[in-house]
Amino acid sequence: MASAWMPRRVIATALFLVVAIALLQVAQSSGFAHTGQSLQRLERQKADLEAQVHELEAEVAALSSLERVERAARDRLAMVPPTSTGYVSVNVAPPDRLLLPRPIISAQPAGPADGALPWWQGLVQALPFR
Repeated sequence: MASAWMPRRVIATALFLVVAIALLQVAQSSGFAHTGQSLQRLERQKADLEAQVHELEAEVAALSSLERVERAARDRLAMVPPTSTGYVSVNVAPPDRLLLPRPIISAQPAGPADGALPWWQGLVQALPFR
């Protein structure tokens, strides 16, 4: 009687394995399809956002044009171009120390300890049109 049950168990096990493999293939195909759809959705979203960025860049360029700023100054703020330009000459010696608030003074990097100028200041002083 034990030998009669053996073929049925083999057939049942084989049938179970075939069904399990088929279900795994369906699940895997479904997962791939879902991943593909998510990827397409994200690519569409990226393209939309890039288009939106380009539109905003164009809007910024249009809003910051010199003609628009001048028109807004004239129309909204009632500004007019100057009729004359005045120059003021100051014949006072500069102060001996920096006239900056203390947090700004302490935040400045210290110069060289030996009193020598940094390399770039020497270069600027050597320029002929200074």
